[in-house]
Amino acid sequence: MIQQLGRMLFVEREKKKETQKNIAEGIISIPELCRVERGEMEIDYFTLQALFERLGKAIDKLELAVSSNEYDAIACHIEFEHSIESWDGARLWELLHRYSVYNDKKRPLHRQYLMMMYAMWWYVNGQDYASCLHWMEQALACTLRVDWRQMVRSGQCFCNQEIKIILAIAYCQWKLGSTDGLTGALEQLCRYILSRYTDAEEQVKVYPHCVCLLGQLYLEQDRVEEAYALCTKGRKSLSENGSLSPFWEILELEEHCLKRLGKEAELMQCRKYQGAIAFLYRAAGRRLESNMMAAFMKSSFQGELVITNELVRDLREAKQLSQEALCEGICAQETLSKIETGRRSPNKKNLYRLLKKMGMERENYYGFVESANYALYEKVRIYNRSYSKGKIELSRKLLHEIENELDMTKLVNKQFVEMGHIYRHVVLGELPYEQAVQQLYDLVCLTMPPLGSDSRIYRVPFRTEYTIWNHIAINLRRDHKIIESICIYDKLMQCYKKSKVLMKFHAVPGMLLYLNYAAFLEVHDELEKALEIGIEGLEHSIECCRGDFAGDILTNLSLVFRKQGLAELEEQYLRYGYHLICLYGREDDTDIVKKEYQNHFHKSINDLP
Repeated sequence: MIQQLGRMLFVEREKKKETQKNIAEGIISIPELCRVERGEMEIDYFTLQALFERLGKAIDKLELAVSSNEYDAIACHIEFEHSIESWDGARLWELLHRYSVYNDKKRPLHRQYLMMMYAMWWYVNGQDYASCLHWMEQALACTLRVDWRQMVRSGQCFCNQEIKIILAIAYCQWKLGSTDGLTGALEQLCRYILSRYTDAEEQVKVYPHCVCLLGQLYLEQDRVEEAYALCTKGRKSLSENGSLSPFWEILELEEHCLKRLGKEAELMQCRKYQGAIAFLYRAAGRRLESNMMAAFMKSSFQGELVITNELVRDLREAKQLSQEALCEGICAQETLSKIETGRRSPNKKNLYRLLKKMGMERENYYGFVESANYALYEKVRIYNRSYSKGKIELSRKLLHEIENELDMTKLVNKQFVEMGHIYRHVVLGELPYEQAVQQLYDLVCLTMPPLGSDSRIYRVPFRTEYTIWNHIAINLRRDHKIIESICIYDKLMQCYKKSKVLMKFHAVPGMLLYLNYAAFLEVHDELEKALEIGIEGLEHSIECCRGDFAGDILTNLSLVFRKQGLAELEEQYLRYGYHLICLYGREDDTDIVKKEYQNHFHKSINDLP
């Protein structure tokens, strides 16, 4: 991948005082890790991800450039998840044979993943827990040479994939009645995840799954209060991070606990949340089924991927450059042709030269800002969430801290900080919308210069660029220029859909795009298109395992049905949207929806079953 991430890995490992052996063991050799940490060696996406995960950190915060081949492997993981979720053994078997084309089976992580999916094939085909258990244990042995229970006690570091396998092993053992010592081992695993996965964005991918399984064991042992307490912890982790999976399984467990505890009021609320999630799936045309093993294999994704091959091609075509003109002095035309079609991964040095020749000064791939300090990316995430929740004073304080820690000579850092200042001035009423739009246009042009008056959005934008375009569209809407704002969303959507990269890998921009695009179309009375975009947004939420924006989309769609005179659908979408928003703890938004429901339907939304 990139030199910057290797150095970042080194800093984080030193902070945690972890040995290279503990991080590398079973994944790569220590000499290879040394080279990675010095920025001398690039490694594939999956290995890089696992190394960060063993430190309890998520690389989702970063935009990562991957080759076409790497992307195909990542997309194949999604197809595996779908086949498990839909109990499609034939498709799973086909993917098992196809997957080895993308990865070096000599790498332990890739061997492990193949064995893990082979184990899942036994599960999908007749729920053969004994065979599934056997192959899961074989898979875990690819990277861990000692029993996992012993390794938890000894402080060994685990990546996300290893924890998923451990949970699958524990689940199979439970189903087979082999539970001796299992409860204690899962308790230790829960404590390990809470103490070692200090990044909440990474913790939520495994912690709720672990507490859900442990809660099932507690319930079986009649430790109902403890099972209920675990449900509360799992729900908190999911709601605070906007995650959707395994919310259904957590709520099912909670329902059983509340019945046995005789907590009628809480049980009624739990069932409302269950109804909201079930409605979300129905509205998106997706099947919802309780399936813990499938839930172990999937988790929320908030990262962003760029395919280097596509980036070069799209930018060259937008600039109206011929392959011959672009490659002159850098590489052979035949080489460039292979790069653009994905048949060859670009040499890093040549990639940067190609991009620089097309005016893109981007030698690193990063999140909203560029920094070698991982902790700063964590602070940026908190900042983004604070301003989206209307916490203006907290966001002001965080932006000031971020600005002081950034190298402001870098264009992307200047973009991010200036965008934050403009946003704050608009919210406080200190900057007219028209001026804000012009300042934001100037800001986005720093890294995305227009190719003409009609060519402002000509490639998939990076994170900060997308956020600026979103702010531009919102301010145009506030300035009563609804057609112009819809045009921006339309062009952004065209760019995303033209790309080979699935919308799942543009998780957060995708959710905001679907939410605002559908809402603005409704305001402009383009009702059929608003409904189409809104339903796509619900599908996107499920695909990314993110439920925090789904409630907003449902409530917006209720207005579409109101205008269409479909009162029953209007009421359902508004009510279930409200309960989803409640589930994710968005109190300000729930008050708005509650009042809207009361005013329109003349009854309290909370009095309904």
